[in-house]
Amino acid sequence: MAENEKPHIGFIGVGVMGQPMASNLLKAGYSCTVYDVNPKPVAALVAEGASSAESAQAVAAASDILITMVVNDAQFSALLFEPGQAILALKEGAIVMGMSTMSVSMVQSAAARLQEHGILYLDAPVSGGEVGAINATLSIMVGGPTEIVERCQPVLQTMGSNVYHVGQKVGDGQAVKMINQLMVCVHNAIAAEALVFGERAGLDRTMLYEIITKSAGNSWIFTDRGQRMVSEQFTPPKSALKILVKDLGFVMDTANDMGHPLLLGSVAHQLYKMAHARGWDNLDDSILIRLMEEITSKQ
Repeated sequence: MAENEKPHIGFIGVGVMGQPMASNLLKAGYSCTVYDVNPKPVAALVAEGASSAESAQAVAAASDILITMVVNDAQFSALLFEPGQAILALKEGAIVMGMSTMSVSMVQSAAARLQEHGILYLDAPVSGGEVGAINATLSIMVGGPTEIVERCQPVLQTMGSNVYHVGQKVGDGQAVKMINQLMVCVHNAIAAEALVFGERAGLDRTMLYEIITKSAGNSWIFTDRGQRMVSEQFTPPKSALKILVKDLGFVMDTANDMGHPLLLGSVAHQLYKMAHARGWDNLDDSILIRLMEEITSKQ
């Protein structure tokens, strides 16, 4: 690749977040090869100029930088290692950029395996939701050596307006994202609790939402999820419940390994597990308001 030539981007996982992120890369002039188990977003990106691939290995073979935006540790490991084996198709010196929320221990283990093949890894989870992905205003928490971060900086800045190099080690980005997700989960839970409490007190939910979003009790999560709680728009999900169940599980596992108490996090974790047990994994995580309604309903 020539010094001023843009790297070829591979993008695996073009769902709610990944599709607009890949779209912004295309608009910025990057050549992209994309893959997802769902053909619909792939077709939309092909219409914008992307190339499609039939497997993770085929994407990897075309990539200078391979971006993954998959659901969890298991999907990431499956596409890179067994059974997907994308690692075998990546060129020496290629960079894998993991941008979904995953566990610190898993990304560190994956980075070590990649390094054995001469492949670099950049830890770069994002926050900002679908709106941030569409508008290229994501916050990106980057963990890895400065040299790799600098090579990827133009790509990162194409997808996010707030790019933070949080540490030199793989896993540092995921650690910061973990703290963010702890707060997301607790804020979502208190938003649901507050709106239900207000209704039980005889107040209008829509009125409460309008006033709180303009008052000191507001948060980004309340503005975003509260709107869906008021309108009861739980499907299709903007952010599926199963994502926060997974993310808060990472948080609690890490805290337990450290022997560190998380009081609000522990209570929130039980609420998310209750919602999961009701079969709500594929509904929007604002469905937590329905759980609060059930818990507080008079028998």
